[in-house]
Amino acid sequence: MSWKVALLVALLNGILTAVVTAPVADHVTKRMGVSDFEGKRGYAIAFIFIPAGFVGGFLAGLLGTNLAGVVAWSGFWKAAGLGLVLAQGALFTFAGLGLLSVPRPPLLHGEALALEVEVRLPPALVGPRTREPDQLRMSLYAGDKDNHYARIDRDRFTEEDGHLAAVFVADLNSRSARRILSLGVEDHTWLAFDLDGLAPSPSEKDLEWSAPASMRDARTSGERTVRSAVMLRYRVIRTGRAD
Repeated sequence: MSWKVALLVALLNGILTAVVTAPVADHVTKRMGVSDFEGKRGYAIAFIFIPAGFVGGFLAGLLGTNLAGVVAWSGFWKAAGLGLVLAQGALFTFAGLGLLSVPRPPLLHGEALALEVEVRLPPALVGPRTREPDQLRMSLYAGDKDNHYARIDRDRFTEEDGHLAAVFVADLNSRSARRILSLGVEDHTWLAFDLDGLAPSPSEKDLEWSAPASMRDARTSGERTVRSAVMLRYRVIRTGRAD
């Protein structure tokens, strides 16, 4: 192997791979939900992914030259081509693996979906502060990469016989087989509900309201489950065409 050829191929391959890495890393990190707060995603691309692309391309150039058995300048393009294939193949393989880890939202006839939840609180849990902002909080857990708060529709508060009904909406961002709703009532109550009856990809039948069921104490599960007087029902709603 000619080291002069190898170093030139490696340098050019490193530069080209670094250039291609920039838009690829931008797309993948955006799809993976990397935060833009205070430029974190931009810093990661500029100081981690682009340098890594250069190093990877440089090494692929050396390897390509060695595999091509180039000993003179006449074999430059052969070495450059092989190094380019190795570098770009590795880059897009890693990018593809990253995209495979991105949660895929369920769709129904091409439309995005959300979960609408109605919670009915008994009089014992309804206090003067219950209707205030942030005193009723719900979140939907569907995995380590899909855990977010639900939106409360304050215009749909209803009261009957001292019971307070509140409606929440949580986007369905992934096709998870295990979804759990959590409800916080002021500072004194924490409840949970296992959505075992909701399929990873909801169907038409899930657009109907479920039968009311009691929520459990969030600190209990399995045989030790302690049921509460808070009742819940849910349904899937369409939120419009998916992007």
